Amino acid sequence: MLAKIIACQPAAPGTAQLMVRLRGDTALLSDLTFTLCNNTQHYLQPDASWSSAPHWFTVNGGYPLASGSGFRIGPTLLDPLLATASQVQIQIKLPSGETRNTTLQLVRDELLSSEARGETGDYSSSSMLAAPEPADAPVAAAETVVEPTPASPVIHAEEQPPQASGASRFPLIGAAVLALVVIAGALWWFLGRDNAPDIVPAVQAQQETAAAAPTPAPAAQNGCSAERLQNLNELDFVQSCVQEKLDSDKLLTIIQAAKQANKCGVAQRLYANRAQGGDTKIALAYAAEYDPKFHQPGECFKEPDKDTAAYWYETVLQTEPDNQTAKQRLEELGK
Repeated sequence: MLAKIIACQPAAPGTAQLMVRLRGDTALLSDLTFTLCNNTQHYLQPDASWSSAPHWFTVNGGYPLASGSGFRIGPTLLDPLLATASQVQIQIKLPSGETRNTTLQLVRDELLSSEARGETGDYSSSSMLAAPEPADAPVAAAETVVEPTPASPVIHAEEQPPQASGASRFPLIGAAVLALVVIAGALWWFLGRDNAPDIVPAVQAQQETAAAAPTPAPAAQNGCSAERLQNLNELDFVQSCVQEKLDSDKLLTIIQAAKQANKCGVAQRLYANRAQGGDTKIALAYAAEYDPKFHQPGECFKEPDKDTAAYWYETVLQTEPDNQTAKQRLEELGK
C-alpha cells in the first residue's frame, strides 16, 4: 500500500489530497477510515492533539488519483501533520474489515498550512512589539543605549572604581586563605597523624566487605519479549520495546516473533519506529519485506510493493548516503 498527501491543483492553504493506492486492488474507494500514529505511538485526535487512544477518521467522496483513490482533506488533518517533524503511520480499515499499514508520505515542499492564508503578516507585525521599553525610562538614557559611544567618559567613570576596589582586596584575601591552609595542615600533623593508620584499614575493610557482597540481580525487563506478545495489547507492547532500546538483532528477533504470531501491527510499528530513527539495518529489513526480489508472502506482508520498498531504501540513504545496497535496489526498482 502507498499513502501520500499531495497538494491540490492549484495549491490552497489548509487543503490537500490524500492518495491511497492498494497493491493488487484497483477498485476505487468511495470512503476511507483510518488512524494516524506518530513515532511515539500517539494518535492524532480531532482537536489536533496526539493521544495514546486511537481515533478513527473517515473521509468521503473518493475519486481517481494517481492510479489510486483520492480524498480531499482540510486543516483538521493537514495542519497537525505539517506541524510535526515525526513521520506518521497510517492504518486504514477496508470495507472487508481488513486493515493495512504504511508510512504516510507528505510532499511538504508543496503543502501549505491554513496559517498561510494571508493573516501571517499581522502576526509578524504584532510579534515585533512583544518587548516594549519601560514607560518610566528617561528619554536621554534610551538614546544612550540605542546609540552607544565607546569612548564615553561617563561609562568609564562608572566602571573603573569597582574594578580598582575589587583588585585592591585580592592580596589580603589571598594571604588569609594561605594562613588558613597552614593552620589546617599543622592541626592535621599534630592531631590526626596518629589516627591515620587506623582509618585506612577500616576503609579497606569496608571496601572488601562491599566487594564480597553479592550483586543484586537487575530487574527483569520482560516487557519486550516473544513471551509477552500474547499478554500485552499492541500499543503497550510496542511502547515497552521502544523504551527498552534493543539492539538491531534483538529487535529483528522480536519482529520475526510478531510476524509468526500474526501480530502485524506490532511488526510494522517496530519496523517503522526504528527505521525512522536512523537504524539502517532495520530500514533495509523493512524494505526487503516489500521488495519483489526478497518478499516472502505471509499474513503481515502478503504482497510486494515497489513503492513502499523504495521509500524505505530512500530512508536508508538519508542516514547513509553511500549505502550501496539501497542505491542498487533503487536502481533496479526503477526509482
